This record gives sequence, C-alpha cells and structure tokens, in this order.
Amino acid sequence: MKGNRLLSLNKELQSYKSKRTFVKGKSAKNGLIADNGKGSRVGDIMVEADVFVIEVLDLFFGKSPEEYGLSDELKDIAARSLWTATTLSKTENIMPGPPNGVADIGWISSEGVQRAFRKINHKGLYKAVKSAVQSKYRSEFETALLSAKPETARQMTMQMSSVNTALVVFIENTGALPFQWESTIGKAVQEGLEKVVDYVSEEFEKWLNKFADAKGKKYREVIILEDAKATYANLKHTLHDLANKEYIIDVFTLTHGNGSSFSAYGGGSISANDVRALRDSYGKALPIRVVYMMNCVGAGLNDDWLYAGARATAGAIRNNYIPEPMMTKVWNNWLRGDSFANAVSTAYNDSVKLISDTIAKADYIPFIGGSIMSALQSKINPLLADSKPKVEGNGSITIDTASLAAAHSLSFSDTVYSEAKYGTGEHVLSGLVDADRVTPTYQIDVNGVKFTYGELIAMGDFYESYDQMLRAKASELSKLKSLIDKSKRFYESKVTRGRASISNTSDAEWQSATGGRYLKLAEDNFAHFAPSNSTYISFSSSKSNHKAEWEKYHKKAIDIMRAGNSSDAVDGALVANAFGDHFLTDAFAAGHLFNKDDLSKYFKSRVMSGGSLTSNGEKMFDNIASAAFRGKLKDTFSKYETVKWEGIIFRPNIDSADIFSKLLQGIMKKEPDIIGKTMVAKLVHDALNEYPGGVAVTNNKGDSWKLTGDGTLDKTNLEIMRKAVKQSITNLYDSVGDSSPYSLFYKKAWDITPRPTSASVTIIKNLVRDYTDPLGTKIVAGADKLLQNNYQALLDELVKRNILKRA
Repeated sequence: MKGNRLLSLNKELQSYKSKRTFVKGKSAKNGLIADNGKGSRVGDIMVEADVFVIEVLDLFFGKSPEEYGLSDELKDIAARSLWTATTLSKTENIMPGPPNGVADIGWISSEGVQRAFRKINHKGLYKAVKSAVQSKYRSEFETALLSAKPETARQMTMQMSSVNTALVVFIENTGALPFQWESTIGKAVQEGLEKVVDYVSEEFEKWLNKFADAKGKKYREVIILEDAKATYANLKHTLHDLANKEYIIDVFTLTHGNGSSFSAYGGGSISANDVRALRDSYGKALPIRVVYMMNCVGAGLNDDWLYAGARATAGAIRNNYIPEPMMTKVWNNWLRGDSFANAVSTAYNDSVKLISDTIAKADYIPFIGGSIMSALQSKINPLLADSKPKVEGNGSITIDTASLAAAHSLSFSDTVYSEAKYGTGEHVLSGLVDADRVTPTYQIDVNGVKFTYGELIAMGDFYESYDQMLRAKASELSKLKSLIDKSKRFYESKVTRGRASISNTSDAEWQSATGGRYLKLAEDNFAHFAPSNSTYISFSSSKSNHKAEWEKYHKKAIDIMRAGNSSDAVDGALVANAFGDHFLTDAFAAGHLFNKDDLSKYFKSRVMSGGSLTSNGEKMFDNIASAAFRGKLKDTFSKYETVKWEGIIFRPNIDSADIFSKLLQGIMKKEPDIIGKTMVAKLVHDALNEYPGGVAVTNNKGDSWKLTGDGTLDKTNLEIMRKAVKQSITNLYDSVGDSSPYSLFYKKAWDITPRPTSASVTIIKNLVRDYTDPLGTKIVAGADKLLQNNYQALLDELVKRNILKRA
C-alpha cells in the first residue's frame, strides 16, 4: 500500500470521525430517507474498505498504520480481530457471519459488516472485549506493522510528476442546472427542489475556475470544451491528440442528456455510437482513466465509455436531480485521493443527507412555502434514488493511479486466451433438466436475482469461486442474467435449427458486466481442463482441474443437504451444486481433454533452461518472426522503436524480422507463462475442438460418440451432458438418507463423462508433441495466425508498458 494512499485514507477516516452521526428514531423530515427502499440510514456513512480496516485496527490496538503500510497481513488481522470481538461480545445476531466461518478481507469489506460494526461499537459493546482481542493478536499485529514498507512522499511525488495526466471537461453550458423532469412530478416539487439545490450549491459558472485550478497540481493539462467548443469534433480531436502524446486522461461531462446520448453545443448531441467511434476511429482503446457524467441517465453510456477505453465510469441510473452539490463533492473527493468508486458513492450519500436536512429545515428558508415543503417531503425520496450514480469498471482507481496497466501479465493474452470451456449458452442448455424439484424453468434466488439451474451452471466463467458469486451485487447478477439469456437463445437456435437466429454475447459485454474480470479468468482457467494424464504429458500439475473442482462443490452441496432439507437448504445446495456442475459439463468439450498446466510446463521445458531460452527456443522465435513479420503487422510495428535497449543508447526500430524475434524472445524470458498457458494451450485446444468429425470417446455407461468442441455443441453431446447433470442433482437427494462416502456419489456422475478411445489418445499425444516442438512447423503456423489476428493488442500492451514508443 503506497504511503500517499495511506495518508489519504487516514484523512478520510479522520473526516469520517469528525462528522460521524448515529441517526436513531428520526423521521424523513429530519434527514432520514430510504436507500433503494431498504431503509438504510444516511447517517450510517459507508467508507472505502481500506479506511474501514484502519478504523478497526485503531479501535482494537490504539495504533493506526498511517506511518506504515496497510498490507494484506494487517487486513487479515483486522478481519479476525473484528470477528473475535463479535463472538466474545455475543453480538453474532447483529453481525453477518463470514463465509465458512473464516473472517477475511472479503468479509470485512462488505457493507453489512460496516453497518453492524457502527451499531455494535456505538453501543459500546466492544469495550469489554478489547483487552482480550489485544492479547490474542497484539504480537501478530506488531510484527505485521513492522513488516510493512511504505513509499516515501518524495518518491511518490517524483513518480507522479513523471506521468502525463490530462483533464478534459465537456460543458454544454445552458446557464441552468441540467435537470430533466418527469412529467408526473408536480410543479411544486420541481420548483422547490430546484430552489433547494440552488440553496446548497455554488454558482455553476465557478466550475470553470475549479477545474482550471487543477492544472499544474494534479494534472499537466486541463482542457475545457465549453460553448462553441463543446462539439463532438472537438472532443474527438482532443482525446486523440492527448492519446498520441501518451497522456492518461480523465473526462468530466457537465451536460444535459439521456441513456443514449448527451448534449453538445447548439442543440447537437453525442450518441452512444459516437462514444464508441472515439475508439474505432483511433484504432485502439484510448488511455482514459475515469469518466464522470453529470447528465441524466448517464449510466446508460457506461458501457460505451468502457468500450472507448475508460477504466472506470459513473453516471446516474435515471434522471439526475442533484447535479449539485454532488458534482462539487465528487470533484473534491477525487482530488483528495479517494478511489473513484468511493469518491462517487460518498458524494451521493453526503448530497442526499444535505438535501434531506435542508428540506427538513424548509420552514427557515424564506423562499419555500408550506405547500412546496409538503410536496417535497412526499416526493423527495424517489427523485434522490433516481439520481444515484452507477460506477462500472475498476472503481479502485485514484487520481494518483499512474499507470493504466493493471494486470500482472501482458494483457495481450486477454485476446488470445484459450477459451477452454463450452460457450455460456451451451452450459445453460446442459442444465435444462428435470430432476426432483429442478425443472428447466425452476427459479432459485441469489441475492434477490432469480436464476434457473442452467443459468447458474454458466456462472463458473464469471466468478473465481462460489463464495465470490454469493458476494456479488444484485446489479451485477441482473446484468449477467440478461447476457446469459442472450447467449442461451443464440446456442438454442444453433443446436436445434442448425443456425443462429441472433448474435451471441460478445467478450466486450462479458468484460463490462464483470468489471474486467472475465478475460482474466479465461486466461487463468486451469480448473476448466482435465486432470493430469501421464499418457499425454509427463508432468503433474499442482493446480486444480475440472474433476477436482466439481467434486469440491458437489461435496459442499451434499453437506448442505445432509445438514437440513428445508426449502431454503435445498435451494442453497442447488446453488452450490450448479456452480460445480459448470466444471462437470466442461469435461464434455474436446478442448478439455488435456491438462493446461501440464502442457505449459512441458512446453517451457522444451524451449527454456534456467530462465534463458535454449538454442532451439531462439530458433523457434526466429522462425515465428520470419513467418509473421509481413503485411499490416510489419507496417505497424515498423513505426515503433524500443524505449531502451539493454542499457545501450541506440534504440532500434522494430523494422525487421530479426528485431521482432528479439522482441518476442524478450517477452518469453520476462513472462514465460504467457506463451505456454495462453498461446500453446489455445493451439492444442483449438486443434481438438476443430478435429474433423469430432474426437472419438466413450464412457463407463457404455456410450460411444464423437466429442465436439465449445461453440459446436450438438444434440448427441447435449443429451449425454444432461444425463450427467441430472445424476449430479439426483445425488443430492439420495445423499440425505444415504451415508455412503462422497466418492460413491462422485462416481455415479463421473461415469457419464467422456474418455478418449485408444485411437483418440494417440491423436492427443501427437497434437501435444507437435505444438510444443520448437523446431516443428505447427507451432510456427499457429503463432503466425494468432499474431496476425492480435498484433494490435500486443503492440498496445508494449506501448502501455513503456517498452515501445512511436519512432
């Protein structure tokens, strides 16, 4: 954790402590309003997870880690300390219990834990157990505190000063606050709320000075597109020009608008397609850090800005009735170093409280009469709820985020990952079965969102674990459900009618719905592949595989059923089992018949030794470069040079196959897993998926058929997949009155999964051998094809990493 981040967190904490109020027993008139209809109190101020961790540590140990680093160890100690205090004080009935009884950062970060902590601590219920908590964790806390290594303020200042950052403000300045009133809202409410907003706001025109003042402090450039400058052409030119100059860009739009466009000068508008075209016309994603939209229904444009390149976006879910004071507060929070998500959410909560308190005191505001006040009190909550911003993307970004590269490995792999899984809709189709209470239409609740069993099977592609899915917000689950249904309809028409009647859900849509998590999960999807098999590869993986992963969740589901078979317990077991059945159905794709981790290790053993490339490895990259350095790839890379070259001032252009080979070799040396777990795994996976006529398989039930790949599910494969899923569900009910070992239940379902015939074993062995042979032709041809299709993504990542730049 960086030092300046800690300082900002502690400033936020102190600010929170100074203004913190515990609202009890007040009416809406006195500042208490509903949040999403759940009755949450505005006075229950929610803060960023790290801020809350600091508060907990300060409470129990009397020492805040602002002079140290907020490490993962400290976060873990905070979580365990809080849960220990909760159990000792016997307040578990107030505090949400951690999943599986293990208190961790995911648990302590949740909103429910914060709210419970506020309630318990305010009543002084932790005072009696503080000494016991200190005694248990003091030594561990002090050790973790000393192990943290913060970065000095001077170092961070130097780091930030070396980064080009720019702020672009787009103002369609009509001289009035940008409201869009619902026709059903009475005139009194319109007039009254507008006056209240004016009362608590500063003059709109002063924003020009506020933004301009940030130049030279937090931004190297501040560009304000106002009046006649507020056009799409100027916005496009400005963003492209800053991108060419390698700036990191923040965008604030202060305009009228709706869910599909926002206003421009002279009555013009900028549509969602226009926003997407910002990227398309530039040729790649723009280096935009955050976008904050004041316009009404700005959330409707979140996906479009994310497509254009934004890492995080925020806009109102419906009409924005409180553009001020929310805009002021977002800006101030952002400047002080809050994460983008926290800057936006805190601004909204504080604005709601301020508006509500002002209305409660309306008798003392001379320009509001009794009738207006009465109308406001009955209508205010829906308006404020409409104004709530929706944050999407990487909400943890701050104004001090100096790089937009978030992944530990080259994001080039995002575009060439081995998608070794059935398509989402194919997974859904496999779960359309009748087994006890489960039917194709039976609905199961997850955090307020209803899913069919088949839809839950698809979730293994969007969440790293079952627990992560259970922590997901309803808004994210709802968005995924909609996209899952679209994919299901795509594959349903493809399987039943032989052709798709609609388009499938795109990777960009999955990325957006999961906040950028989808492609990273697809890259590291070892658990979707088969167990190790020495017949194919003489390596043994320590990572999970689809059989082990399914058994883990199947056991969990059986345990839930055996513990209690109430309606809720059964549904809980079905949710866990459906998540696990994702991996059971993964076993039915031809591209899953080998172990991905084994393949990656085997490939590296053939091209590397002691961290260096072997002569065969160097020859392989020379051959790949010789084949691939042509056409658009050649023309594009030739325009770039290295930023530095092994300590030598001379920085060669990437304008020959030889230099391109050296570049690829450098990637392999620095991040060897990229080629093995991504490129080589994809080549073998695709070869099996596309094997002519399918791969011959059988199972322990006597079925024999040709196994196809993901994206090519046919009726034969679907029928046998459904048998396995049905048996998996049946196992849950059978286990209630049967105390047999888990292994017997596993076998009943696993006996239905495919096993390659002896002829198919030879096919797999040959493909593994050919695609890992550094002197062979298959890996050269395969790498050439991938590079031709994905060279721009590779180039973008190398530029972002400051490895290449325009010559």
